[in-house]
Amino acid sequence: MRELKKRMERKERHWPGLFDLSRLKAIKTVREFDNVFTAPHFGFKDAEDYYYKCSAMRIVDRIAVRALVITAEDDPFVPPTPFRSPVLAANPHIELHITEHGGHCGFIGPRSSGDDGYWAERQIVDFVARMHRTRRGERPGASVEDKEPVHC
Repeated sequence: MRELKKRMERKERHWPGLFDLSRLKAIKTVREFDNVFTAPHFGFKDAEDYYYKCSAMRIVDRIAVRALVITAEDDPFVPPTPFRSPVLAANPHIELHITEHGGHCGFIGPRSSGDDGYWAERQIVDFVARMHRTRRGERPGASVEDKEPVHC
């Protein structure tokens, strides 16, 4: 929140009066920030309206290409609950990984020979390689070792 507030103060210096900063100090969460600044600035009714209209979850049943979703139980911005939707689980095109740790984008695992520890990136490369093999008519084969990342 500290960085978001600093960003708003910088915007005020560059574009005086564009945003009403009178409520800035009282904001404690990203949702409050989105209610006060993000949603109204971009034409949404409130944070809930903004999150709903910008989320792929409302059209997840129509995703018809292979997709990889990586999220974490401890993501401070995006809760894991929507990813447990039966609609998402029913879509055969979506491969879902919900890890215990990883935060919002810190999916780091232990380094070892041949593995740099960048767990999420390794999952993406493995996913693309499997899709490529499948497309060429080869057997997809086993995926790269699927150890849980270590939270840093």
